[in-house]
Amino acid sequence: MIRMLIIAVVLLAGLIFAPELSANRGYLLISFDRYTTYQTTIINAGFILLLLYFVLLAFEWLLRKLLSMSSLTRGWLGQRKNRSAQKNSLLGMLALLEGNTKQAEKLLSKSAARSEAPSLTYIAAARASQQNGNFKQRDNYLALANKGPGCKLAVGLVSVELQLDAKQYEVAFETLKELDLNFPKNKKIQKSYLAIYPGLNEWDKLICLINTQRKFLGLSEQELSELELHAYQQLFQKLAFESGELLSDYWNKSVSRLMKKELPYQEALLSAYIKNSRGKLAKEFLLEKLQRDFSLPLLPYLQKLEITDYYPIIAFLEKQLKKSKYTDYVHQALAYLKLKENHQESAVIHLIESVKTLPNVSDYQLLTSLLEEQGRIDDANLYYRQGLAAAVS
Repeated sequence: MIRMLIIAVVLLAGLIFAPELSANRGYLLISFDRYTTYQTTIINAGFILLLLYFVLLAFEWLLRKLLSMSSLTRGWLGQRKNRSAQKNSLLGMLALLEGNTKQAEKLLSKSAARSEAPSLTYIAAARASQQNGNFKQRDNYLALANKGPGCKLAVGLVSVELQLDAKQYEVAFETLKELDLNFPKNKKIQKSYLAIYPGLNEWDKLICLINTQRKFLGLSEQELSELELHAYQQLFQKLAFESGELLSDYWNKSVSRLMKKELPYQEALLSAYIKNSRGKLAKEFLLEKLQRDFSLPLLPYLQKLEITDYYPIIAFLEKQLKKSKYTDYVHQALAYLKLKENHQESAVIHLIESVKTLPNVSDYQLLTSLLEEQGRIDDANLYYRQGLAAAVS
């Protein structure tokens, strides 16, 4: 209804004003300075403007078509590049697994930006770069991988792993500390300290970590016990190297009573003393332990002592011959101690008594050698044959 009304109004206006416009058409003059450039009637000018409007519309339509074709072309080229990136990424991964690290790094770094998982591709490129010995480029790839959303923890852990493989323990420690601040109580982070502290020779910190973070390390009790013992062994060696008194103070003040009673820790202490030429402290510790509880596993450490005066130990062992039920082990220890004091005849006597009930191939070899030096060839041959029989059995 409204449309019909508008059409009627337009037709009525045309009937009224059309004669007037046809009688008084007027004209349009376009000039520049004193020169007329264009002149026409107003009606013709209106038709020209209308025609120009439609020409502009057609030009706009054509331009849109051309631009649309350009975007399609760009899209096709972009898809082609993406397909090429996926292919190169796959080939790079395969090259990395095959050990062709130079080719792997080239393909992975080239395709990472357009791959389906850029962060993972950059991480693989970092692994290849490290194997090529280029640590600076490795760090650049890891920095690019870290830009991916939600990748900070994963990239950080990979960084620590690669730094540990390259024995960059201090750098790995700094990286791990930052991760620990941002992701506290993470099992993977805590477990990474187990590799860093030994590399830094920080055995006391490793022991503290084992005691405070046992639940987060993901290890069984047996594995934790073995790791703790190893840490104490290395710590004892470190302290003994610096000072025997330093190790002695640590043993007396910092080691728990339960550990002091355990044989592996006693042996670790003695090994540290002996290896670092702290024979006096080792002798004092041995005498104290043997006097309290005559422990057979500690006797072999008597042979390893390097001290100036063996008399207190020899006197103690000679008393044990009268009351100990392990006289064969005592004779064996006395033989080696007598030998250290150049008492070969006494050493031979103790060795003869020892091998009667404690046949030992190395003891037979030593006994045979000592008897030959003394000119007792028949006895030497006898114990040589017994040694062979012991070796066969």
